[in-house]
Amino acid sequence: MKKVLLALILVALIVVPVTAATGGAAKSDLAVGLNLGTNTGVGVQYRMNDFDIVGNLGFGFLDGYLSFDVAANYKVTEFEIEKAKFDVTVGGGAYVGIPIKSGAKLGLAAIAPVGVMYSLDNNDVPLDFYLRIAPGLWLLPDVSFHFSGYVGALWRFN
Repeated sequence: MKKVLLALILVALIVVPVTAATGGAAKSDLAVGLNLGTNTGVGVQYRMNDFDIVGNLGFGFLDGYLSFDVAANYKVTEFEIEKAKFDVTVGGGAYVGIPIKSGAKLGLAAIAPVGVMYSLDNNDVPLDFYLRIAPGLWLLPDVSFHFSGYVGALWRFN
């Protein structure tokens, strides 16, 4: 488990600066970073006109899966705390868990992420910070309640 987490952190630390330095994702709406929480690993976001596509790839600590989730995220409101602007988002998507231990079954859940995001207003350090919870419903292997929650930071490629 520690090796998986270390590998994901190393990938994020290599991919983000290299892509930024080469201009590979420059002038796009792509953001890549690190998730910490029930799904610890690499997080991505791609901004569209009316919504964002968010995804996470990592290790699910609650269920022991190599996990992947993706969702469409919509901004529903915003608020300010001492001139700092925060976006509140809701969305819908899917969680897929690939079992690591033998005998476990593939997991699939429908999720409804709710989050708060803060973007630094700085072109030199374009970071987005977020807190997101994603309640849902396991569809496989059995129907039951699903929960994910994480904090993260994304490097926004401008």
